[in-house]
Amino acid sequence: MIKFGIVGAGSIANQFARDISKCKDAKCVAIASRSLEKAELFRETHNLEFAFGSYEEMAKSNEIDAVYIATPHNFHKEQSILFMNHKKHVLCEKPISVNLNQLNDMIESAKENNVLLMEAMWTRFLPASIIVKEVVESNKFGKLKNVYLEFGYDLMENYSEDRRLLNPKLAGGSLLDLGVYPISFLMYLSKEKIKKINAEARLHKTGVDIETRISIDFENDLKAKLICCMDTDMNNPGVFEFENGIIKMEHFSRSTRVIINDDIINIPFIEEGFGYQINSFINTINNGKTENDIMSYYESQKVMSVMDEVRKIIGVKYPFE
Repeated sequence: MIKFGIVGAGSIANQFARDISKCKDAKCVAIASRSLEKAELFRETHNLEFAFGSYEEMAKSNEIDAVYIATPHNFHKEQSILFMNHKKHVLCEKPISVNLNQLNDMIESAKENNVLLMEAMWTRFLPASIIVKEVVESNKFGKLKNVYLEFGYDLMENYSEDRRLLNPKLAGGSLLDLGVYPISFLMYLSKEKIKKINAEARLHKTGVDIETRISIDFENDLKAKLICCMDTDMNNPGVFEFENGIIKMEHFSRSTRVIINDDIINIPFIEEGFGYQINSFINTINNGKTENDIMSYYESQKVMSVMDEVRKIIGVKYPFE
């Protein structure tokens, strides 16, 4: 039984706590927040054993084996390394870091401490995603030629400029918060080398991107168009055109319906969908491995490299970089 602590008590932490309760070989026992009052409320809500008012206190605790880091991504490197230095396995929310240099430091710490570090890109582990990947790899419809992925929500209503999404000091913008989904899904499907990346963005006056459009050409002639946006509710489809067929995913990041040519396949997922990645994380630990097969270091590095390049193209650089 792997005993988890959760780092951060926000909405996604609540989702994780609900789903891990359905996993057979894991149990959430602790929560840590900068506010002990907030941690205690979370503990009571989810019937946990321990609440900590600091991350350092939980890192030193012998009550946990692993942590799920659910704080904003500008804190991921520091917090991941803190827990790994105390020999805790780390499942870290996406994006796993702000840039590739941060990620490489995190990977080095994981190797030094002989612990598992994994990015919590839950979409990759869902049944619908696995089915699409299997079709791509089977060559059933020939080569994958074109990919279209969009991911957008209106998050800006009554949103002040000093809050995280619009604050460059907190690594704000649509690319890292939302763009990580289509980029990671594309990298999940294609193992080919990238030939060219183009990007354009609509920037906020604070300097972060409100909307970013990305075009990626691969060496095998696969072409991809990706959109992320944080001031518009989009339909969020995934469209995959092959030489001899087409696949459409409704709401690709959390899809429960895949249309393969004219065949509609309903593929529901269990609870809120986090259990698949949690089980994969647990199985990796139980098998004595320190790197996950689906969300390996290399996979996270590929995604972060693309995001670094896109930010370079659109001119978004954070003050702390």
